[in-house]
Amino acid sequence: MEGEGWSDGRTIRLAGVSFPSSKSIFQVIDNPPENRRSLSSALAAAGAVAGSNGGYFHKDFTPLGLTVSRGETIHRFERARLLSGLLVVRHGRIELVRSGKFKSGSDVQQALQAGPWLVEKGAPVAGLDDTRSARRTIVANDGKGQWALIATSSITLADASRLLCAKGIIGPLKIANALNLDGGSSTALQAGLPPEILIEIAALGPVRNYLIVAPRRP
Repeated sequence: MEGEGWSDGRTIRLAGVSFPSSKSIFQVIDNPPENRRSLSSALAAAGAVAGSNGGYFHKDFTPLGLTVSRGETIHRFERARLLSGLLVVRHGRIELVRSGKFKSGSDVQQALQAGPWLVEKGAPVAGLDDTRSARRTIVANDGKGQWALIATSSITLADASRLLCAKGIIGPLKIANALNLDGGSSTALQAGLPPEILIEIAALGPVRNYLIVAPRRP
C-alpha cells in the first residue's frame, strides 16, 4: 500500500505492507557486525514476505533497548524517554505496549523497544517534536488484528502522528496505535523477493536488526 500526505506545502510519501495477525507474525532478526547481511537476504533466509529495519543502536552497533529474537535476549530492557514502547510477541500474540506497563517473562518470543509512540487509541500523541524532519519507519495496528509496517519520506514526528490518523492515508487501514522505530538513514522496507519485489526502500547504512513479517507455521 502507498499513500501521500502534505505538510507545510510539501508532499510526504508513505509506503507500507499490512497483514492479518491470524496469518503472519513478526520476527526480530539480529544483524551483528560480524555476520551482517542485507534485508533482502534476511527475508529470503526466513522465508518471509516483507520486512523493515528494526530498533535503535549505538555507534558500535550495540542495540538500544530490549531486543529479543526467537526467545533469546540480545539486549536488556532500558528506561529512557525515547524508548517509550515495545513491540512484543508472546505465545504467538503480537502486542504494542507502553514501556512502563511491560512485564518481562520467558513467554516473550520477540521484542523490540523503540519510540516514541505516534498514535494511541486512534488519536495523535501530543507533544511530539515538530522541528526535525527525517525518514521514518513505523509499526502500527488497527486494534482488530491487522498490522502494518510503514516507511515515510522525510517528516517530523508530529506530522507523522497527524498523517497516520488521516482518513485513507494508508489505504483502508484505520490506525489505532503506532510506534516509531529507528529512522533516518536506517529506514528500510521491502515487500516481496526477487524477481517480484513490490516495494523496496533501501537503508542508507547498516542496521543492527530487522523486523520481518513471516507466515505463521501450522
